Amino acid sequence: MSQALFPAWRPTADGRAALATLSRRLQTARPLDAPSLQLRRPDQWHVTLCYIGNGLSPCVPAALRDAFAGAAAQIPPHAWTIERLAYWHHSGAVVALPAPCPSLQALCDATRDAIRRAGIVPAAVTTRPHLTLAYLDRGLPAQAWPGAVDCTGVMFQIEHFELLFNPGGRYEALGTWPLTGTTPPPHQETLFP
Repeated sequence: MSQALFPAWRPTADGRAALATLSRRLQTARPLDAPSLQLRRPDQWHVTLCYIGNGLSPCVPAALRDAFAGAAAQIPPHAWTIERLAYWHHSGAVVALPAPCPSLQALCDATRDAIRRAGIVPAAVTTRPHLTLAYLDRGLPAQAWPGAVDCTGVMFQIEHFELLFNPGGRYEALGTWPLTGTTPPPHQETLFP
């Protein structure tokens, strides 16, 4: 049981339907001799904005709630699209990577800064937002076939984010913050391709 705690964005019903289609495309694209694919359930789909840590209590300090409200007030609602799927050998994850989206990265950065303002040191910051669709074994050689999956036309709206707690096998929302910013964040170059 991980008892992970982190701010995240989860897709709406329309977004889950689009991801279900993408998941089917991923399954169809898997070569017969490829390693087995362990799909994530739709209720597990999310983009982690920053990772607070494992083994934590679901009790949320008021300072963190207030800091997240401040972060949500900085970022306007926005959309992002999937650029491609990729296999990450270090984790075994098959991830959907967004096309460059300064607003999504700004949301990651704003939640990281909010966590720090609340006096908490995050376990990991998000420098490359992603959504995990499935897992393969860790440490496999490069798997090019996920990158061939057609991701065109898959767009998501981000209107809020949540603080999620994983007591084991599921995610519980401990709070929700609507995005109310009015000015798009300045464009910044992607750190990692």
